[in-house]
Amino acid sequence: DLSRAILAQGRGGSHFSHRLLALECSLSVMVLQEGNLLHDEDKYLQAHNHSFKGLLEATSHKPKNFEHSTNVQRAWRCTLPVVFVYLASLASFLVWRWLAVLCALAVTYVISALAGSLLVLLLSVLVGKIHQNHHERSVIYWSFFPCWKFVLCCVAAVLGGFTSRYLWESCWEQYSEVSTLKTYKGIDPATTPGQQIMDAGAVDFVQGTGIDTGHAGCFMNAGSTYCVAPIVANGKVRHNIGGAPSTGSFDYFAVGVNCCSCPDMEFRCGAWQNPGAEGGIRSTDLEARPFFKLAVDAWSSSYRKASSHPLFFEWVESPVSYWASLRHRFHKLLAVAIILPTLVVFGIAMTLARVLKAMVVHGWASSRETPAPPEGFETAWARFLPEMFERQRQDCVRRQATAAAAGYGIASPERSEEHTSELQSPSIIS
Repeated sequence: DLSRAILAQGRGGSHFSHRLLALECSLSVMVLQEGNLLHDEDKYLQAHNHSFKGLLEATSHKPKNFEHSTNVQRAWRCTLPVVFVYLASLASFLVWRWLAVLCALAVTYVISALAGSLLVLLLSVLVGKIHQNHHERSVIYWSFFPCWKFVLCCVAAVLGGFTSRYLWESCWEQYSEVSTLKTYKGIDPATTPGQQIMDAGAVDFVQGTGIDTGHAGCFMNAGSTYCVAPIVANGKVRHNIGGAPSTGSFDYFAVGVNCCSCPDMEFRCGAWQNPGAEGGIRSTDLEARPFFKLAVDAWSSSYRKASSHPLFFEWVESPVSYWASLRHRFHKLLAVAIILPTLVVFGIAMTLARVLKAMVVHGWASSRETPAPPEGFETAWARFLPEMFERQRQDCVRRQATAAAAGYGIASPERSEEHTSELQSPSIIS
C-alpha cells in the first residue's frame, strides 16, 4: 500500500519506482510461501497423517540425516547393558565359583542402577510434579528407553540363567567331571571288581561285554523312573552257580532316567540297541545317583545277586569319542546362545528407536523443555539421570541466551531448526 501511494504521488524517479515494485513482489512471494494455506492444507491432509504407516515411518517429516545414524546409536546404547546382563547370567553356571559370584554381582549392579533411575524419575513425577507446566512430552521422552532397558535386562537375566543351566546339565557338567577322572580300556566285568576302578571316567570293556536288557531294575520317585541294567560278559546274567563274576559281585551297571518300563524291567537307555557298543561313560548326575543305588538294591533283591561297589555308566559305543563330542556340542550351543540373543536384542532396540522417533515426529515426546529437578533431587539426578540433568542445564543456558539476544534485538533460531536438532540428538539416558 505504501509503494502504491508513493507511485501515485509520483515521488522519486522511474528507477526507484521499479526497485520498489520489485521489492513489493519479492515480499509478497515470501509471505505467500510462509503462509500458503493451500499448501498447508494439502500437507496435513496427506495419508501419512491418518495411518499407522505415517506413525512408524513419517517419511515426509524425516530429516535427511536422521534415520540410520541416530537410530543405530540409540539401539546400540540400549543393546549393550542388556547383552552384558545376559552374558553375565550365562557365565554364572559355567565358570569357577568365585567368577560366578562376580557375574552375579555385576548383574545385580546393572539392574539396580536401572531400577534406581526409574525410581528417581517416578519420585520426581509424584513428588516434584515435573510433568506439569507442559513438560509431559519431555517426561515421556526421557523415561522411554530406561523403562524398556530395565524390562529387557530383567528378561535377559532370567533367560541367561536358564540357558546356562541347560548348557551345564546337558553338556558341560559331565564333560568337566569326566575330565578329572581316568580312562580304562580292556576291563572285564567278570574279573575286575568295581572297587579297583572307582576313579573311572570312561571305560572300554573287553569284547563280548554287553548289558542284559531283559533283567533290569528300576525305582520310581516323584514321577521319574530310574533304570539300571547289569553290564556283564556276553550281555546275559547267568543264574547258575558259576554264573556270578569271580569277585562274587555285580559292580557295573548301565543307567538312565525314564527309559525303561517298571515293573516289567525292560531297559532302553543309551546305546542299548547298538551291538557294537562296548563301553560306558561315568554318570555324573548327582541328584539321580541315590535313586540308581536304590534301583540296584531292588535288582539285587529281585534276582538274589550281590552288588558291593556299584558303578554307574551311560552305555555308549565309544566312551572317549562321546566325551569329546560333549565339548564340541557345548561350543556349538554356546555360540548360538550368544549370537542369536544379541541379534534379537539389537533388532528390538532398533524397533524401539524407530518408535521413539515416530513419537517425537508426531509431537508425543520431546527432549526440549526438559524440566528442572525438584528441590532436593539435584544430587540424585546427577547420579541416576545424568543426561537428563545435563540437557536441562543446556536448555536453561539456551533460554537465557535467547532472552539476552531478544534484549539486543537479535532474532532467535527458528523452531524448525530446533525440531530438527531435537530429532538428530541421540542422547538417551543410560
